[in-house]
Amino acid sequence: MPLKSFLRSNNKIVVITGAGVSTGSGIPDYRDEQGAWKHSSPMDYREFVSSHIARCRYWSRSAIGWQRFLQAKPNKAHFALARLESLKKISTVITQNVDGLHHRAGSK
Repeated sequence: MPLKSFLRSNNKIVVITGAGVSTGSGIPDYRDEQGAWKHSSPMDYREFVSSHIARCRYWSRSAIGWQRFLQAKPNKAHFALARLESLKKISTVITQNVDGLHHRAGSK
């Protein structure tokens, strides 16, 4: 079924997004070709709580990345989802992203 027909036929759609929706806003996908996963492994909880140095490293990396989030602007995908939400076609947008772009585009 084409997307247009699907949207016309349904009203309580739940949309789940991930990092790919924000790449158009200049935020790299963690697992893309140049992804951060190739340069440093994720920190697990045990390492975080047991090492002051690990916590400093974690917060330093987070502070650097946060500037990119603050400068990024919602893209067409974010605005399209917010518009469909305002038209009551989408009931919920669930994202694993922490960039705030869905909210800044108007999603609730």
